[in-house]
Amino acid sequence: MEQPFWRLARGTLIYGVGGILSRFIGFLLLPVFTSYLTPAEFGISSMLGFIGFFLTSVFSLGLGAAMGICYFDGDDRRRKETTVWTVFTVLGISVSALAVLGVAFAREISLLAFQTPQYHYLVTLSVMSTCLNILSIPFMLYFQFEDKAKTFVALATLSALIGIGLSILMVVVLGKGIQGLIESGLIAQAAMFLFFLFPVIPIVRYRFSRTLAYEILKLGVPLIPSFAFLFVILQGNKYILQWFKGLETVGIYTVGFNLGLMMNLIVSGFTSAWMPYFMSFINKWDEARILFGRVLTYYAFSFGGLSLLFYITARPVVMIMTKTAFHDAYKVVGLSATAQFLTGVFSIFLPAMYFAKEVRYVTLIQGVSALLAVGFNLILIPLFGMIGSAVALMLGLLVMSVLQQTWNFKRRRSYLNVQYEWNRILCFSFIYVGFVLIMLLKGNPSLGVELLISGISAAALPIILYALLNHREREMLWTIGKQVTRKVSARVSVRL
Repeated sequence: MEQPFWRLARGTLIYGVGGILSRFIGFLLLPVFTSYLTPAEFGISSMLGFIGFFLTSVFSLGLGAAMGICYFDGDDRRRKETTVWTVFTVLGISVSALAVLGVAFAREISLLAFQTPQYHYLVTLSVMSTCLNILSIPFMLYFQFEDKAKTFVALATLSALIGIGLSILMVVVLGKGIQGLIESGLIAQAAMFLFFLFPVIPIVRYRFSRTLAYEILKLGVPLIPSFAFLFVILQGNKYILQWFKGLETVGIYTVGFNLGLMMNLIVSGFTSAWMPYFMSFINKWDEARILFGRVLTYYAFSFGGLSLLFYITARPVVMIMTKTAFHDAYKVVGLSATAQFLTGVFSIFLPAMYFAKEVRYVTLIQGVSALLAVGFNLILIPLFGMIGSAVALMLGLLVMSVLQQTWNFKRRRSYLNVQYEWNRILCFSFIYVGFVLIMLLKGNPSLGVELLISGISAAALPIILYALLNHREREMLWTIGKQVTRKVSARVSVRL
């Protein structure tokens, strides 16, 4: 593989594999948790996640995005250290306010989210977990920006495994139900914060700059509405679904959504590697124009193909891994995976805006997308229930990606004008939609027939994707395959 792509692919692989490992263990435990938790309890957990996502959007002050711009502004070690600790200090003040407000208004938040104040203790735990998550942001980004992917993945995986172990202890052994699930999540979040903090202390000297704090806040605060709008797009459908269909439906939807969310782990691996990768081209526009266009093509073929596997395997997996009460969850698994895939597409369109330091306009794009997403939900959920909710989520993210690229195109004279391979993308899109329609509209056969259909479809998919590659790309793929085979064979021979 060509060197520029290999660096991105390597980062994606490391971040992706690390995320998949912990999520896969959680997936294997799905039959256990669906036996000990009811659909309504899954719905409560989902709504608490909804609250946490919203609070993170507001109280992180947009500094996650702003930190990257300031961190890569020049190659000054002192400025980088100052950026990390200045962001942490500002976020410390922010989460202190959040902690006070969360405890003081826990009953009111519970009443707003659940139409009852009885879940105020769970709300308090969720707010504390959110505070720790926000405080972890600068240290997690530091490891990403410094290309310490292996360390990042090791620390994140360890904290995830602690969370999974504690969940089993609390829910299965101690029988604490939803309360145990939320308590274990808080402890795991505290562990993750400490895991990322302690390695940074000895190597990144504490420095704080009021000037830099002002600069970061100037970049970040205008993004707060942007994150709020993104929250509406990604999570708002759960609240509307509860409003129309109740907590049990939200719980079933959450099981299917979370299975599709495994795609997010793969996409997050890409986006975690993507930002430091594309920022390294901030002064290499001529090279980036061609390179970034091919990144979209390869992302669509590879990650789009992976997302189709969720449609192919959804029904048999849900039938095998969950109790009967959750079997309808298969209907939203693939749509959830498509939504995660589209978040990656959106991130690929962001470099032009970042290079021009006009990230604030993301707010406008996401605001329009959020408004349309709410409309999609209000129309589709009453008609189609949780399927309508999943379709609305997907449409909201699709609109956001289209609007972002439309904005880039309108401002192409002052923005990086990436040369995307639209003909190939369009061809893949037709194939993608065809696969989705076939998988969603097929009948209701037995588990055995479902397994047969899934097997045939999964075998056909790589053949179709391979046909989309040009001659040079096929040769490159075979070369990579031979290199990997030789390395694996060499290692096996050494061990034997």
